[in-house]
Amino acid sequence: MKRIVFMLTSLLLTPLSMASVSSEAALRNEFLQAERQIGSLTYEQAQKVLNKFANYPLLPYLEQRRLQQFLTADERIGEFLEKNKATPVDWPLRKPWLLDLAKRQKGAMFLSHYAGSKDAELECLALRFKLSAKDADHAVLWPQIAKLWVVGKSQPSACDPLFSAWRKAGQQKNELVWQRISLAAEGGDAGLIPYLKTQLPAEQQYLADMYQQTRRNPAVIANNKFFPLKTIQERDIAAYGMKRLIWRHPDQALKVWQKFVNDPYFSAGQRLDVQRQFAIALASKGDDRAATWFKELPAELIDNTLAHWQVSHALSQLDWPEVQKIIEALPKEVAKDTSWQYWLARSYEQQGQVDKAKPLFEALALQRHFYGFMAAAKMGLPPSLAHTPVVVSEQELAGLQQHSAVKRAQEWLALGRLTEARREWNYLQSSSDEQQKLVSAKLAHQLQWYERAIFSLADVGYWDDVELRFPLAFQTEINQSAAKAEIDSGWAMAIARRESSFMADAASPVGARGLMQLMPATAREIAKKPVQLAQLNNPATNIDYGTDYLNYLMKRNDGNLLMATAAYNAGYSRVKQWVPKDYAVPADVWVETIPYRETRDYVKAVMAYYQIYNIRLNSPIDVFKPLTTMQIGLVVE
Repeated sequence: MKRIVFMLTSLLLTPLSMASVSSEAALRNEFLQAERQIGSLTYEQAQKVLNKFANYPLLPYLEQRRLQQFLTADERIGEFLEKNKATPVDWPLRKPWLLDLAKRQKGAMFLSHYAGSKDAELECLALRFKLSAKDADHAVLWPQIAKLWVVGKSQPSACDPLFSAWRKAGQQKNELVWQRISLAAEGGDAGLIPYLKTQLPAEQQYLADMYQQTRRNPAVIANNKFFPLKTIQERDIAAYGMKRLIWRHPDQALKVWQKFVNDPYFSAGQRLDVQRQFAIALASKGDDRAATWFKELPAELIDNTLAHWQVSHALSQLDWPEVQKIIEALPKEVAKDTSWQYWLARSYEQQGQVDKAKPLFEALALQRHFYGFMAAAKMGLPPSLAHTPVVVSEQELAGLQQHSAVKRAQEWLALGRLTEARREWNYLQSSSDEQQKLVSAKLAHQLQWYERAIFSLADVGYWDDVELRFPLAFQTEINQSAAKAEIDSGWAMAIARRESSFMADAASPVGARGLMQLMPATAREIAKKPVQLAQLNNPATNIDYGTDYLNYLMKRNDGNLLMATAAYNAGYSRVKQWVPKDYAVPADVWVETIPYRETRDYVKAVMAYYQIYNIRLNSPIDVFKPLTTMQIGLVVE
């Protein structure tokens, strides 16, 4: 972390004289001190501080910090928010001020400064003020309140008076209660169901219990007495239960389905939804019965997800005629996907139809992705980077550097405050057109702020500037650590690029940290000593542990690059479960049949990135050539 901050700071300060550098460093230290103290100063003291920083890019942050301590200064806050509307200093002040306005019952001012948000508490407060107005338009407000109520989770207490008024007006219909129960059961907060049960008429309350039981144990739907009245709601629960049961107990689910398949209470849509789920679940488990379920689905319902599992099932059985048949029957919009073009070519190749396979492989070989690199390796062609650089002028770059958001972002970078810097950059992106985003990507790359360059290009869907999308970031650290760990540096760089886009302080929801997204427990195991979370944000340390872990995975997977890559994402034990025990499959088939989509996509991406980095690093290694003959599983010599 220190290195990246120093590197960015040095770029931001050049070509200043040493005296100027010293002066700016002192000013930044004074800003940090002012940031800590501004809220506790007297009015006169605060004004002196603000005047001192009048020309400093981060002045709005001091003003915001000051105003946060005086939420009743309505006029000053309103003026500040209008001046800094939608910038990163807006919402952290606007929300607490709006809450304070609501507490003081200043409804008119609240509504004039609230333009809507995803914040349920503020939405409810706004609707309460609107509902209390003399000219309240109930025809407009009731549906808005219903939308806030019909969610699968509890809403803030500020919503309670609103919902109470809505309920007293007779707007809480039984069908809305039922919708909310369904949302709570299917991925929401199931703890909400007992309360919602009390909102149903007495004769319908058993349905809430039924939903709760089915959620906990979908096998209960096999009980003939479980659905006493055969109502439409009961059938909704039955369909929900079957879609859960097929993943846990396929044989039992298939038997239960036979009881319901011709039930008139099931809609055609419900039947198709259950059939779709059965087909996918069986295919993911390698169950031979999956093919029958796929055939029962109408062709027009086959999308990329179904196509994947259908083809994957045929591939797992190495049934190449079936692979060809499935792909050729796909809707045109689905079939033109590069993955299906590749597998169609492979099916032709395996059946000796080389004349049909060759043009498909040659077309794919011009493209920069997993299938393109596989096709090139098969045809003995050089891999194509298809590099088309972003075109921006020096004038555009110079102009962007004068943007207030860029200046603020650069200051935050110089201060080592990466989160604040990103917020400013994201604000810049939100107010930029496509060309401006390309310019910002180029500027971020020049600042060696690689993550922002990568994300800026992704934001506009510009995929072909290979140098910006695949920078040689942290090259010295990666080369040193990879050499020590006896792995290829291109592989390590590809892993870091996929894991964090070179965001040194990246943190995942499950706790992975840093450039190579190491779990703290993994880092401790590799280091054989306690490791602090902050250490994992240090690029050199993170790369050191990450490359050692890659070496460990390579050894545990008998030197198999694909399996080691998959294990880095999904874990060694899972990968071992995915290896065929009594036969072997080609490497590309194994990748395509990985049951976890995240890991499947991860392996494809990392291998493609590895190839790209090897080309960029002038490595003679063709990553994909060995994959054309590699077999995974039981190999009989």
